[in-house]
Amino acid sequence: MENQELQLEIDFGMLTAAQQERVDSFIQNQKNLIQNNIKNSNAIETLLNGGGFIKGVDYENTIKTKIVTGEKEFGYGADAFKVDVTYEAVDGNISILYKKYDSRENKIVTQKSYVGKELNKLQCSSITPQYRAYKPKSLYEKLLENNSNAQNEYDSANHEKAVINYTVEKYKNLFPKAEVTVGRDYYKNYRSNYIEFPIVMVKFESGSYISFRMGFKIDEEVVYKKHDAVEANLTPIEILNLYNNQ
Repeated sequence: MENQELQLEIDFGMLTAAQQERVDSFIQNQKNLIQNNIKNSNAIETLLNGGGFIKGVDYENTIKTKIVTGEKEFGYGADAFKVDVTYEAVDGNISILYKKYDSRENKIVTQKSYVGKELNKLQCSSITPQYRAYKPKSLYEKLLENNSNAQNEYDSANHEKAVINYTVEKYKNLFPKAEVTVGRDYYKNYRSNYIEFPIVMVKFESGSYISFRMGFKIDEEVVYKKHDAVEANLTPIEILNLYNNQ
């Protein structure tokens, strides 16, 4: 008799009692997930507000619920089945809004980063030097420091551009026949990291050139590298005679 009832349920597209229990359990789990998510987001928002963060300026909360209807698969192996189910789901998160200098676009952009909660502390690795949780006020200070650094990078980059542009125009006017270009070179610091810096090269038709490394202010450039194409083709004796006649 039970097998006949099961077959009838399958033939008419109905769920068995066990299958319905699986679906009901899934729907309830989704409700519990929403409640836990909202509870956690409210706790994070309370900590952010207490630390000095301003909603809409320093962070955003996009968490919201929505109704989802679609086919889902339940069970495993021989017990697997598919059915259309309608349930409530949660979408979005709480993100810290922080500033970053975009060198390609040469502008400061606002980016979003996930913020997590550990007891009464908050964690956001995008604005902290260490991957750990901080007290809300300390994390807010890290945000301000990060935003200030982004502004400094922007100001420094544009100051550098201004010095470079001035230097290029300077040598174009002084030597109209020369080719004046901008390039980059690098050096190794004490940590063996490669540090790039800009150079301005003044190259002549003969192949001789001088490259300058920029100073902090205009007209403070210094000779970085130089090449005398004429001297390079002289013999050692010819070079000595050249130096002797100087």
